Amino acid sequence: MSDARDRKPSPQSNWAGTITYTPASVAQPASVDELKQILKAAQQQGRKVRPRGTGHSWNDAIVTRECSINTNRLAPPKVPYTTQIITGADGKPYCLLSVPPGMNQGDFSLLAQQHGCPLPTQGPAPDITLSGFTANGCHGTGWQQPTIAELVHAIELQGPGGETLHFDATSMPESLRSLGISGPDMLNLVRVHLGALGVLSRITFKLPIQPFNLRATNKFVRLTEVLDRNDPGKLKALIEGHDYVELFWFPYNNWKWKGLHAEPLGPETDTLWVMIFDRTSDPPTATDALINLWNDAMGVLAVIGEANGWVLSRRPDAAPMYSSLALGSMKWKNLFNDGVVFKPRDAFLYQKRYFRSFLDLEFTIPMNSDPGGQGFADVVAGFYQLVDRMEAWRNSGGDQPYPINLNVHARFVKNSQAALSPAFAPAGSSTHTCYIEYLSYSHGRLTADYDDFSRDFYSPAHADGWKKYGGIPNWGKDLASVPKVASYVHGRLGTRLQQFLQVRDRIDPGGKTFTNDYLAAFFTGTDLPARAAPIASPLAAPIASPIASPIATPTAPSTRSVPLPPLDLQRLPNLSSPWTRTLATGPVELAHDVAHGVAYLLNEHGEVNVLAVQHDPATHQLHYTTVTPSQHLLPEQILDRVTAAHHAPP
Repeated sequence: MSDARDRKPSPQSNWAGTITYTPASVAQPASVDELKQILKAAQQQGRKVRPRGTGHSWNDAIVTRECSINTNRLAPPKVPYTTQIITGADGKPYCLLSVPPGMNQGDFSLLAQQHGCPLPTQGPAPDITLSGFTANGCHGTGWQQPTIAELVHAIELQGPGGETLHFDATSMPESLRSLGISGPDMLNLVRVHLGALGVLSRITFKLPIQPFNLRATNKFVRLTEVLDRNDPGKLKALIEGHDYVELFWFPYNNWKWKGLHAEPLGPETDTLWVMIFDRTSDPPTATDALINLWNDAMGVLAVIGEANGWVLSRRPDAAPMYSSLALGSMKWKNLFNDGVVFKPRDAFLYQKRYFRSFLDLEFTIPMNSDPGGQGFADVVAGFYQLVDRMEAWRNSGGDQPYPINLNVHARFVKNSQAALSPAFAPAGSSTHTCYIEYLSYSHGRLTADYDDFSRDFYSPAHADGWKKYGGIPNWGKDLASVPKVASYVHGRLGTRLQQFLQVRDRIDPGGKTFTNDYLAAFFTGTDLPARAAPIASPLAAPIASPIASPIATPTAPSTRSVPLPPLDLQRLPNLSSPWTRTLATGPVELAHDVAHGVAYLLNEHGEVNVLAVQHDPATHQLHYTTVTPSQHLLPEQILDRVTAAHHAPP
């Protein structure tokens, strides 16, 4: 037992560093027997328990003041997986892949692929554990694909006293039979359980033995070519014309200089990144180098995102520059448009390194099967509902012009029959679901900006935000900033929630062991308390500096001209091919976005410095002006490094 329990608990944090809590004890069982003993001891001591995996969540669902159980060690090889081949009711072969809950999504997708049953859908981050991914009803992508919960054939939970609870379509614990719920309906009630029924100890997935590969295509188009206020048929044609489509909007990526401020030219002039996968039987052509390249862009953006957030918390008006930087770093994905074919896992896992210190809020928009395309019209209207509020904030003249400063992302799936799934639709329904989210950095004041915006967007004065379409939020996202979200979700779930609570009360009466204050709010319809202030966390803190105190924002920018030989602008280091130079002060990278007249220096501290740049063809000089403050360097020191990078050998 000493190996399973941390006797001196330290503060726990979610992945993004936006939630911290200190439980009385932290348990990390490495076997199901250890898990049983921990739960039995907790019951005897009358302590509440909350399970957690990697903490890839933005809310208090994992928070507890008592016993926190980390399921990460419940993974192979200590807890093995099993396989079984069966014939489904449709006469087709399936693989039953039974795995422990601590297995992560990346390892699981590789295992499934090796057994000839690649996952038909999955999320982009490999490190998320299957326990949280399934228990929260998380989704992947694919117009005709279900959520991950629909792939669950059976689950095994450890109840309040460590008793084993097994569920599949034909069996359930004896104590639940008197509820009169059929096996398939019971399985739909417990597939998505939010950790309120027990701790997962095994999940069995039913996967079609149907190998396929994916051909990748990327489009960088004017936003209105896909999301047109007056023609939702453009979106309909795109989504229905491909197997998998994801949309990425980096807000205000089309801009021009106005003095030393970035002035957006309007969101409808922006560029939209459209990522497309189509199934093919063609063999894979992606080499290891290409596979690594495929996910490196998001990874690099995630790494420098720490510096981006720090700068934006001090200079919110720099947001358009960072959006164009993000978009530019994605455009090299056009290299894959000449027919590169991936194995499914390699294509889906396009984000092997993930952002920290950011906030994420996602809602569903149900898309009915109306032949006129009303579901697509709702998605387009929902997108511009967000854009219009963002524009109102930008034009208000206040100090929060860009409360949404990272990304707006949309994915499309079919539906789910799991009772608590955000994508729920009745069996046989042809309704599809759009998952749409907005993300922002959480450094310093940016958390308060984000909360203020969400409270405004989801207010009755603005049609209750995306609640107006009747969907419910992704359980793992930052719901604390949505006013009255608990009462809204409680009402939308209706009888499905009441049935779930009947099951919960048979297993864990009144949530004595597994329900915390956060979940109780949704189960009772009691509104969540508003987040009072940004939550301090080591992960959310500015990057450590060797300087005793941060450098103050200068009262005026610094400018320097760099004389060069006759210059071909096409040879300047750009966002796809930056210069990497080793200077006396350390390694730096320099890149230019000539179209916008901006340069980016990644200094030796891992911080991004933004500079305005002008080229004078008469004198063959580049004129650089510092735009954003630095935590590590004075303006003149930034310019020193830019000058040195131009003259240093490659």
